[in-house]
Amino acid sequence: MGATRLPGKVMADIAGHPMLWHVVNRARGSRTVSRVVVATSTARADDAIAGFCKNHSIDCYRGAEDDVLDRFYRAASEFGADPVVRITSDCPLIDPQVLDRVVSVFLQGGSDYVANILRYTYPDGMDVEVFSFSALKTTWKEATQHGDREHVTPYMRNSGRFRLLNVENDREMPAQHRWTVDEEADLNFVRAVYGGLSANGRCFRMEEVLAFLDKHPHIAEINRRIVRNAGYYESLAKEPAMEPISRDLRRSRELSARARRVIPSGTQTFSKGPTQFVQGVAPTYLARGQGSHVWDVDGNEYIDWSMALGPVILGHNYEAVSKAVTRQVSEGTAFSLPHPLELEVAELLLETIPCAEMVRYGKNGSDVTSGAIRLARAFTGRDVIACCGYHGWQDWYIGTTTRRLGVPKAVQELTIPFAYNDLAGLKKIFDLHPGRVAAVIMEPVGVLEPQHGFLEGVREMSRAEGALLIYDEVITGFRIALGGAQQHYGVEPDLACFGKALANGYPLAAVVGRRDVMELLDQVFFSFTFGGETVSLAAAAATIRELRDKNVIAHLWEHGSRLKDGYTVLAREFGIHEITSCEGLPPRTVVTFKDEKGEESLILKSLFQQECLKRGILFTGSHNLSYSHGAAEIDSTLRVYRAAMEILADAIRTGDAHQRVEGDILKPVFRRA
Repeated sequence: MGATRLPGKVMADIAGHPMLWHVVNRARGSRTVSRVVVATSTARADDAIAGFCKNHSIDCYRGAEDDVLDRFYRAASEFGADPVVRITSDCPLIDPQVLDRVVSVFLQGGSDYVANILRYTYPDGMDVEVFSFSALKTTWKEATQHGDREHVTPYMRNSGRFRLLNVENDREMPAQHRWTVDEEADLNFVRAVYGGLSANGRCFRMEEVLAFLDKHPHIAEINRRIVRNAGYYESLAKEPAMEPISRDLRRSRELSARARRVIPSGTQTFSKGPTQFVQGVAPTYLARGQGSHVWDVDGNEYIDWSMALGPVILGHNYEAVSKAVTRQVSEGTAFSLPHPLELEVAELLLETIPCAEMVRYGKNGSDVTSGAIRLARAFTGRDVIACCGYHGWQDWYIGTTTRRLGVPKAVQELTIPFAYNDLAGLKKIFDLHPGRVAAVIMEPVGVLEPQHGFLEGVREMSRAEGALLIYDEVITGFRIALGGAQQHYGVEPDLACFGKALANGYPLAAVVGRRDVMELLDQVFFSFTFGGETVSLAAAAATIRELRDKNVIAHLWEHGSRLKDGYTVLAREFGIHEITSCEGLPPRTVVTFKDEKGEESLILKSLFQQECLKRGILFTGSHNLSYSHGAAEIDSTLRVYRAAMEILADAIRTGDAHQRVEGDILKPVFRRA
């Protein structure tokens, strides 16, 4: 009864009965559940629940108010429950058939814990967890964190101590449905569903609700924007802050000093260099990686969220890729004639990418974006380029930024940026350069999502003006969807550039597109010694098959959503949600920090990064999810973020963030000119 966001919700009226009545009634409709017990607290407010149970002959156990895990364990002990089925009292649309399916999978054996929430394929509110009593007892004994005690099963899911299995929904959900009750909007939604389907308590099924919402989509919008599992993230904010981990960075410092003498800026990649990390606190050299974890040269372990700036989409040293690479190394890496892998990977790309009719390879994103620009100029006979986003280091693009030293002014003037979601800005470029624009090159989505009609508008405007449309999918490819953002949004370009995740960390990129345009590469010079290097091609073939066969994209969306939601709730709990936020589509999000004027704050980002590094999180400002990032990594990361946010909030309050940073403040790699 004391629910923080909606007090008394379990006894709220829905179609003439309390919500709890509906939950119990639906649970009793299960074929596999032998007994239904309500586990409530000894708080005086919950006398109402105990009284309701007594009046309706429902078994009831009363235990600790704050230690829900203890209450749940003791209830299971008293009633001899083994296995134990857990549903929550704020899910009045729970379907007995869904419940039976999860229980049946558990009864087949081989798992300590079976649920349908390890990956969200069911609506929020169809949550069912089944576990052995011994797993519950072990969890009760070992779990110590506040969030683990308040929410019963996180330790079971995240500790690595138990055999887990998820039950997947047969129907692909078009969007995440929210059918649980945490806030007033949720209650209004559920009442609307009951009002539309049954006024007398009939136990309608999940499929009936889905069909009803298909006919009445406005009802699903009532509570669409509420964060899933906000209560768990709020509980993390109540835990004691994680303390820094003792780390030795001497080897990193020694290597950095040597590098400064022989390598300009001490790095081969600006985004991995000393200006992007708080020096003295950050490691400067990494020695190895496994899965989603990396170890620096001093042996310190970190959860890696940058994942080499995005290429490592499956995980470091991912077995299927490593095996393919090892096998190919033994057979040769570079040859005097094309290798069959060139054809094999090209055919995989044609099967995967909507706009792909032909393929040419490069080694990194800058190769293929520059190749696409040269090809577009050759095909159209024009020279001006309209660009939106970041497109690599070569002259035609980098001349639009503050890193343009060495780029001839004549080259700079041929590329003109326009803002994302600004069709009028693009139209102005066409108007100022009539008949001269060869191509519009853009990242189809970045941190901001496209406004309704924006991508379609760019497509149509480019066609009308006789320019090619090029998508830079170096980041979005194989991440937002298997076929990239063009598949996700259903808008195809003429050419597209892919890289990063294409080969799980091995150097390979590709330009793909329309046959009539690509065939001109017979004449346009786009050729280099390592274009057909076989190790990276072997890695790409293995990577694409893993992405396709293991449903990796759904994993990235799922866990990315949990991380984004957790960050959002924690920032709100510490009162800094207007200062810092986690933005972007879940497979790749960016954390932003603002000062009192609303401008980017590198001071606050530096302080946050510093505190994350001290606690074993390699934080650079972006979350490049990989298949190896699981629930345990999300949970650990959010606990570190909770500690960093508390320090950040205090620094903002006292105004001394700059003094708390133990090294140089981070600097931007470049800014737009």
